[in-house]
Amino acid sequence: MPDFDVAIIGGGPAGLSAGLYLSRGKYRTLVIDKESFGGQITKVEWIENYPGFSHGVAGPQLASEMLAQAVGFGLDVELGEVTGIELYSQSRCLQITDGRSLTAKAIIIASGCRRTKLDVPGEKEYERRGVFGCALCDGDQFSGKKVVVCGGGDTGLTEDIYLTKLASSVVVVEVAAALIASPILQERARSNNKLEVRCGTKVTSILGSIHVEAIELEYLPTKKRETLPVDGVLVDIGMEPNTGFLKTIIPHDAQGRVCVNEKMETGVPYIYAVGDVRSGSHGQVVTGVSDGAVAAISIQKLLQQGS
Repeated sequence: MPDFDVAIIGGGPAGLSAGLYLSRGKYRTLVIDKESFGGQITKVEWIENYPGFSHGVAGPQLASEMLAQAVGFGLDVELGEVTGIELYSQSRCLQITDGRSLTAKAIIIASGCRRTKLDVPGEKEYERRGVFGCALCDGDQFSGKKVVVCGGGDTGLTEDIYLTKLASSVVVVEVAAALIASPILQERARSNNKLEVRCGTKVTSILGSIHVEAIELEYLPTKKRETLPVDGVLVDIGMEPNTGFLKTIIPHDAQGRVCVNEKMETGVPYIYAVGDVRSGSHGQVVTGVSDGAVAAISIQKLLQQGS
């Protein structure tokens, strides 16, 4: 008999939602995550568009509530990194970095995404020495200092606005000709006197000695270059799916995200994908939670047929 009925790779909102539905249905279910439970929302100060919270909710609080609710119904959770999946006739097998293997009748891939890198000189050299990726986690290091945020999407502007509470000033650098964040966030950003927006601009390098001291910028319409003194650089220019451990066993789209149908089924029987890692994801907490519920219901029907 497999170790679990269902193993879920990734403990973000999509994975925890699936775990809640399955454990509540009395299926032996494990969620395994390599870092922490809650996913990207643990790094978001405030979420205003999740139903049920009329005044918004702190990301870490929402993550904690999701985890507690699912565990309360019997969900097993474990920290560990999955390095691969092996397929057998009666089960699927997860390979773990510590050398263990876990088997399950069905697998849900909810491994989410990681932040895209700028891929410019100085980015790697000054990581954790001024280059960072989470305002909520590391913003207090930049109290009273000048910070550049690369990226004008929803998460980028959310982090910008949070950083203005700490930093002396915040500069938003966006490659596109205009901000791509939602109108309400753009309005808040432009009305904040500690925040400057520079569109049509890209970072070409990050400079410093021991820590970040400046960035080089290029204004794309004119190719004019500028060196801007700064103390920190937050990189938030997009996300890349965490699918390296899948190798070639699961069909992907052109962006490397896992292809699924309306039931969240992949092209491999008994393997599903939900949340940011799946093709066509909207990258929202509420849609990730919906994905998890859809996959869990689909799996319950599948396992009932096979029992």
